[in-house]
Amino acid sequence: MDKKFFFKALIGLFLTLSLLLPPILQAEEPTQKGVDKALCAKMIRYGQEAYQRGKYLDAKEYFRKAVKADSSSLAAWAYYDQAVIFAIAEKVEKNAKLVMPDISTRSEQQAAAPEAKAPPPTKPMKKPAFKIVEDEGC
Repeated sequence: MDKKFFFKALIGLFLTLSLLLPPILQAEEPTQKGVDKALCAKMIRYGQEAYQRGKYLDAKEYFRKAVKADSSSLAAWAYYDQAVIFAIAEKVEKNAKLVMPDISTRSEQQAAAPEAKAPPPTKPMKKPAFKIVEDEGC
């Protein structure tokens, strides 16, 4: 996989999410007992700050905490999903072998599978002959 293609795909995904995110954020969120909306809002704010600084792994953790504080928050889920994608990209930038490894990490013992007996060859099925029949309609 080409690095340029990978980053173009990420940019395309980001643009798609940026178009879909505003309507999701404006949706009314139902109130539930036992949720901490203040903590959720605080974690979203921290996550946005980390995200803007390019610290996607940190942003993902803040958004995860926001989702835990209020699992019904559509905004928290949307930000978390977006941060997960960019956190994966950040990991790939740090270690390119995650996408395109140079060598196999498997040993020969793992790669060698027990030989299974091949099934006997079967004869190819004969195709039925094409017949022209009289048309009933026209």
